[in-house]
Amino acid sequence: MIKKIIPFIVIITMIGCKTSTVTVDYFGQSEPKTTPMIFGEDLISQKGRFEHGISFTPDTRELAFGILDANGNHGDIYYSKKVSDKWITPEDFKPLKNESVYLPYFAPNGKSLIYAQSIPDTNRLYITDIWKLKKINGNWGFPKKIQTPLSSINREATASMTNDGTIYFSSNRNCEGKENCYTADLFYSKLVDNKYQSVEELSALNSSHDEESIFISPKEEYMLFCRTINNETFADLYVSYRNSDNNWTEEQLLDSTINSKDWDRRPFVSIDNKFLFFTRLEIKEYKIIESDIFWVNTSNVFKPFVYNTLPDITLQVGEKFELQIPVDYFKDIDDKKLTLSINQNELNWLKFDSEKMKLSGLPTLDGEFELIFTAVDKISNMTKSKVKITVTK
Repeated sequence: MIKKIIPFIVIITMIGCKTSTVTVDYFGQSEPKTTPMIFGEDLISQKGRFEHGISFTPDTRELAFGILDANGNHGDIYYSKKVSDKWITPEDFKPLKNESVYLPYFAPNGKSLIYAQSIPDTNRLYITDIWKLKKINGNWGFPKKIQTPLSSINREATASMTNDGTIYFSSNRNCEGKENCYTADLFYSKLVDNKYQSVEELSALNSSHDEESIFISPKEEYMLFCRTINNETFADLYVSYRNSDNNWTEEQLLDSTINSKDWDRRPFVSIDNKFLFFTRLEIKEYKIIESDIFWVNTSNVFKPFVYNTLPDITLQVGEKFELQIPVDYFKDIDDKKLTLSINQNELNWLKFDSEKMKLSGLPTLDGEFELIFTAVDKISNMTKSKVKITVTK
């Protein structure tokens, strides 16, 4: 009897272990490589229509994007979802119809949508607040404004959310009380006991220029934002990473294949960190000529960065040493296996074991030396980090 039962148990176990492969479908588009492509040409990005800012739910079964009028004075949010594994034609999002709304971002769990909405006063078109729309029993509910301290009498926009509900956003609240000041800066507010706390400024990344269009990764590992410096480069996209001290690294300008001579803004990264979506606007004489949504593989977006910084090193002439280098000295969002090396030819008394992450040697001369670590990822993106070595007698 036992022998007869065992085969059935095996069959049931095999059936239980069988997993279905879910195909990730970005509106039926062929995946881009390292050169940005217009996303959904004639479907999402239509000639003569001014699209901006797209976001997908983590299961990639819903999307939302913004549409501007010719003067940028009014915005609509369009929405689409997959029904019977087919995308329906995007249409004006019913819960927000007849409102002036912009820049939709789905929460990382896909159960809510945050966006910017104009104050309903024709004299204050450019003053927007952050609003939130939640799903209730699978259906979209009624929108609610996120109240103070996140909202203010100033312009809050381009909000993005983390897994724990923290909202990162741009605001021109630093201009309050200043004449002829219009620049925006970056801020965040944490959610504690279902209430947003005091707003903190991202002072390490803010500058005298305009910073906005912020996207925060769900785990707060990195952020993307745009900065407008002058009327030659206009708005460009930057990336910053959070290191082991929970500080944001110095911002890095994205690859020249991504940033253009036009306005590159409104970043969004797929949940698997594989694709970057962004908006490219062509503006002439203060008028929008064209605005389309682009997407690109993130191979040239994410590069090695110093996650666990090393302090300067002090050694003594004639004394052997061995130092353990942190395994997570460098990190890369989309590459777990980096190739590390040092400037061995310049410091021939040093040895670096990249497998064991150990630095050893026997200093023969006193003085100050520059140790350079180099990290290279799978497609040859390179980052260098310098450490000062002082050798005393």
